[in-house]
Amino acid sequence: MIYTITLNPAVDKTIILDKMVRGSVNRTSNSFSIVGGKGINVSKTLRSLGIGSIASGFLGSKNSGFFIDYLRLIGIKPAFQIIDGINRTNIKIIETQGSIITEINEKGFKVELRDIDLLMKKLLEMIKKDDIVVISGSVPCGTPMTVYKDMIQKFNNKGAVTILDSSGEVLKNGIESVPYAVKPNIQELKNIVDLDENDIGSVVKGGMALIDRGINKVVVSMGGRGAILLSNKHRLFAEPLKVEVKNTVGAGDSMVAGIVYAVLKHLNDFELLKIASACGTASVISSRTALLNYKDIIDLNDMIKITRW
Repeated sequence: MIYTITLNPAVDKTIILDKMVRGSVNRTSNSFSIVGGKGINVSKTLRSLGIGSIASGFLGSKNSGFFIDYLRLIGIKPAFQIIDGINRTNIKIIETQGSIITEINEKGFKVELRDIDLLMKKLLEMIKKDDIVVISGSVPCGTPMTVYKDMIQKFNNKGAVTILDSSGEVLKNGIESVPYAVKPNIQELKNIVDLDENDIGSVVKGGMALIDRGINKVVVSMGGRGAILLSNKHRLFAEPLKVEVKNTVGAGDSMVAGIVYAVLKHLNDFELLKIASACGTASVISSRTALLNYKDIIDLNDMIKITRW
């Protein structure tokens, strides 16, 4: 079974306009709201690939129905710990002139230590040996910065395959428990190890420092510069495809879904980087109003070129 854990979910509200003028009235050409949060986004992309999953974490009681109803509708099983509060709204402003994307993310609800204990108890009862567990995103107020570290350690002890995608202190701490795979972008990696973000060789060296700590796979997303996969066997580079970028929100989450798919299907490192890159690219060419198009992912997968570093 595949589990995705989102401790700080969000309603992703996208606003599209020609050009935003600060200090003035701006009129939209379109807007829409969808269920979001990094782990939930991973589950959605997995669904596009025909893979089911269980989405867990916290949900605020005041608008939890919006999330649960949607997830059930698209075939994702919800198993959240419901707490007092309202799930945050993250606003994405897309300016079609210049392809500028501005994000405004709310903090979200506050959790208590007892909420974390109840969620962990629920997860440890469900997760079994060889299950794949994706832990991703930010953490809500009141959450210890060691929460991902503790989760990974406990899930590893149960024989699960853990994949971490976060940032800042929770990512740095989580790596100490040695997840199976991590997917930082360059800035997130730079906050953990010394590197020159303008030098791919330096990025490779920085990522290999995580491999040396015992992590099996490190996938570094570099946006328009492509992606890198590092393991004990390979140092691979995925060349970026030239596509029309419609929305960068959730692209990294789609890459994580590609990693999960590869682990589930026992794909090799070359195939893993290809499908992860294809999922990320399919995300940026999508308006994100619905699930990703499976055919787009497969077509893009055939186009991705992988070279050894």
